[in-house]
Amino acid sequence: MKSPIKFPIKPLIKPMMKPIAFATLCLIALVSPTSAQQVSKMFEDADHDFGTVAKAATTEHRFYFTNPFPTPIHVKSVRTSCGCTTPSIVTENVEPGETGCILAVFNTKTHAGARAATVTVTFDKPTFTEVQLHVKGYIRTDVVFKPGEAMFGKVPQGKARTQEILLEYAGKPDWQITHAQCNEPYLQVAVQETSRQSGRINYNLVATLDESAPAGPLQTEVLLHTNDRNVKTVSLRVTADVEAQLSISPNMLSLGEIPTETLPKQVVVLRSKSPFKILGMESALFELDATKLNSDSKSLHALPLVLKLKDGQYTDAEYRDSIRLLTDIAEQPSVELRVIFRVKGGKPETAKTADTADNGSNKK
Repeated sequence: MKSPIKFPIKPLIKPMMKPIAFATLCLIALVSPTSAQQVSKMFEDADHDFGTVAKAATTEHRFYFTNPFPTPIHVKSVRTSCGCTTPSIVTENVEPGETGCILAVFNTKTHAGARAATVTVTFDKPTFTEVQLHVKGYIRTDVVFKPGEAMFGKVPQGKARTQEILLEYAGKPDWQITHAQCNEPYLQVAVQETSRQSGRINYNLVATLDESAPAGPLQTEVLLHTNDRNVKTVSLRVTADVEAQLSISPNMLSLGEIPTETLPKQVVVLRSKSPFKILGMESALFELDATKLNSDSKSLHALPLVLKLKDGQYTDAEYRDSIRLLTDIAEQPSVELRVIFRVKGGKPETAKTADTADNGSNKK
């Protein structure tokens, strides 16, 4: 009887392992440490403490980030370490200079007590990297807000709005709210007790957003201080979308490395609810061609910008400037376009920088 054929197993495995190892090395090489650090710094904040919140209260936080790259960025996915928090992608694709958002919802209806979660955001463009965001809070079951937040919705800039919220408490018969605290000067909250019987206490809260609220999305909280020695405060979430009379898109230009001669034309769009004129442009670092301005009064202007650096010595550093566009809108006479760039061939040392040059610009 012939001996069974023995296949050379080891020689077959080794050639298969080499491509896998090579592919792994290629994947690692694709991730630029510099780009990964830039991505992690895009977020305005990476940690949020919800504080002590009521059961079933609307409790969420928006993590905003701005694209600093000359190419679009893409959010591939988000995941959470705890079921107490549900993350979602609000803005999947973000153009250069634009702002994106990741939403983290604290699940106050299904959880109670001290909770914390890590939200991992995965980007796959312009480079593959992950950023970790952190949330925490304490959900108490003896306080309920109706509705769950002070939600003002869309508010025209310069207009005041008021919202009423009912607070219901069930517990100690001597429990009371001592005062309300908010760090935003344009938000005030009046507190009035409406009933007290057998440990069930109701308050009426009147939140007022006044005329000085700045344009843009607003998310903040009001701290209600109580006489409870164990849990001294309760947080009420406040949101609004204050609409500017005048807006510009994009609101930031990330130009990368630029020459000292004239740059390729950039186009920005200015919008308003009513017709307006663009009266002029101002910049500390750029020469601007005012002949391109359209003197017509209209609600939408597609403005071509022809940029050229003013004469001067520039270092090999990142520069930040603002182009101020002047209008005939009384409520908002100007709007700013932020510009970030580096100068091609900039000198490494001792030359004038954006914060020491005679033109008075700021370098950050």
